[in-house]
Amino acid sequence: MLPLNRVGGYKPDEDQGDSERFSPEILLTRFLEFLKSLHSKLSKEQKTFFLLFSALIVISGVLFNPSYDRLKLQAEGMGGENKTTQGTLQEAQRNYAPSVIDLNTASFEELQTLPGIGPSKARAIIEYRENQAFTKPEDIMSVPGIGQKTYEKLKDRIKVERVETAGAKNTAGRPQTVPEIENDNQTLQQAKLNQSQTAQKQEQAKININTATSEELQKLPGIGPTKAQAIIDYRTVNGPFKTIEEIKNVKGIGEKTFEKLKELITVR
Repeated sequence: MLPLNRVGGYKPDEDQGDSERFSPEILLTRFLEFLKSLHSKLSKEQKTFFLLFSALIVISGVLFNPSYDRLKLQAEGMGGENKTTQGTLQEAQRNYAPSVIDLNTASFEELQTLPGIGPSKARAIIEYRENQAFTKPEDIMSVPGIGQKTYEKLKDRIKVERVETAGAKNTAGRPQTVPEIENDNQTLQQAKLNQSQTAQKQEQAKININTATSEELQKLPGIGPTKAQAIIDYRTVNGPFKTIEEIKNVKGIGEKTFEKLKELITVR
């Protein structure tokens, strides 16, 4: 590199002091003179390359330098993800927190949350309670594969809140509780009562061929005055009809007529 005094044509005065020689104004002036001298010596291609290179540096700085807003958004996003992760972990901790379950009502999946209880033992517990409800937590030791050691591990996680009737199951496949069975019994009794009342009404609607008058008998399909009188004459001579099928013994009443009458007559 050529000395500044040769490139710029500037030759410092020998009488100048060091403070004046290296002042910011003088240094800037010398630097600008150096750039002018260097620029005059560059070829056109070199000048073009220099300009393009400088423009590339400026554009790169603008495009790839993250702005304040972008950094702020990234920081907020990371903060939201951290909150979401913490919330998920807290939810998982709540879901898997130890809880006490009822041996008579716990599902297959709930039983497997007990220490030492896998799918096989959970299934064995359900099969046991289907035949005999648990009356106390210690009854679990009667389940095949569950002994004293296993009971010690899970005794603080199990309970039996209410006694359940053995062998009775609801639609969920578990034993029904006493209140559930009583409710089902009441429902069954009500259904039977309703059925009985319906049957009585239907029976009352039927015509008793042992007591019906001629006018009542004529309400039956295929029975006119002649056949109605024949029915009355038959029962007067032979006594009351014992079965509804006996009406086929009356003159003029055959199988076809009986098929029309059988759902509408009674002997009671």
